[in-house]
Amino acid sequence: MRKTVEQVEEGTDLAPKFDEKGLIPAVTTDYTSGELLMQGYMNAAALSKTIETGEAHYFSRSRQAIWHKGATSGLVQTVRALLIDDDQDCIWLRVDAAGGASCHVGYRSCFYRSIPFGDQVDSEPTGALELTFTETEKVFNPEEVYPGVPNPTKL
Repeated sequence: MRKTVEQVEEGTDLAPKFDEKGLIPAVTTDYTSGELLMQGYMNAAALSKTIETGEAHYFSRSRQAIWHKGATSGLVQTVRALLIDDDQDCIWLRVDAAGGASCHVGYRSCFYRSIPFGDQVDSEPTGALELTFTETEKVFNPEEVYPGVPNPTKL
């Protein structure tokens, strides 16, 4: 329970601040390299399950359900460090990702495209910004991992 600013920011009590939908953002990075793998959300139950098992659990906003990362794909994220920010409204998971990937599309990271900015953008853009792929090879074939599923994010 959140009682005071001092308790939240300087105390030792876990007092996460979930939003109006009961969610807290969770940023996930590779434990060894620090590479950003994904960003998701947790509700209180997903956070509790993560703490209990030592494996990442998230809350799927599209499915409105808790999901154990890797339960279908085998790409389980073993938590090596679990941190919370200063005002306890964001979780940081540092993980070992089984299979070397975290993205359901097959790439290592969910952040496999970059957005042009500043001098990289035409002074007079003629439509949508063109993304650049930062990863060019997939770690796995999603059609083999999720057979018969046209969009694994909607599982």
